[in-house]
This record gives sequence, C-alpha cells and structure tokens, in this order.
Amino acid sequence: MADGDREALAELYDRHAAALFSHAAALARSTSDAEDLVQSVFVKIAGLGARLLGIRSAGAYMHGMLRMAFLEGVRRRDRVAEAPLDEMRIPASDGAPAADRLALNTALGRLPAAQREVVMLHAVHGLTFREIAAMVRAPLWTVASRYRLGMNRLRGILGEKP
Repeated sequence: MADGDREALAELYDRHAAALFSHAAALARSTSDAEDLVQSVFVKIAGLGARLLGIRSAGAYMHGMLRMAFLEGVRRRDRVAEAPLDEMRIPASDGAPAADRLALNTALGRLPAAQREVVMLHAVHGLTFREIAAMVRAPLWTVASRYRLGMNRLRGILGEKP
C-alpha cells in the first residue's frame, strides 16, 4: 500500500470490509450511512501512501478511522441543531414552492418551542428520535411524543385532518 500497489488495497478491502461494515452498521442510522462510512475509510486509506508505513495494525487503524468519520458526521448534524430555535426554518433548497415554505414556517412558529425543535430536527434535518433525545437531554419517548403532538398541531394549524 505504501508503494501505491492497488492490489494491496483490494486485499485490505477483502480482509477488513465486512468487519468495518458491521461496526459502521452499529453506529450509523441506515445501511446507506454505514456503506458511506466504510467507503470514506477506504478512500482515505488509498490516499495515505507512505504514511501507512508506521501503522502496526491495519484493522485497528481503519476501525479508528471509521469511528472518527462517524463522529464527524454527528458533529455536522449537531451544528445544524445549534441554530437558534427562532431561526429554524424550512430551507429554500427543499424544492417546495416559496408560498408553501412560508405557510409551513409560519405554522411552525406557532408550535411550542419544544415541539417545533423536535419536528424540525426530525422531519427537516433527518435526525432520529434517539439522536434528538441525546441532543436535547430528554427521554426518547418524550421526544417521540413532542413530535407526534407537534405534527398533529401543525395539521390543525394548516387546516388538514389528522
């Protein structure tokens, strides 16, 4: 690998990919996320070249890289959640017409803060209830209840039947 031998990368993949995927699946939210984590590890490994010479255990090193990639993803999601609650809005990039986004953002503004936060983090930013529970330091079932109540209230505000 340090000499740029691509066959060595294939051998490394054959030897460690299954274990890395198992580790990633335990950490990630979906199979797709787990696959992305494993791919990111092998892309980084392929680019290390001569820096690989000092590594004693390729497996341990790659598992460490996988964990670091996962934590970086969590930090990225946390930065989304650090936005002040009053500034949490449906982004223009979601493809919805501007009038629909305005109506939805107005309706979201009428929700209690705890419900609005959970609805935004789950429905818009894609965080799981477990991730949200850890973030807001509330029990999982409380977070799920806030989401359900918030969505029911949104339906009422927007004039939809539950």
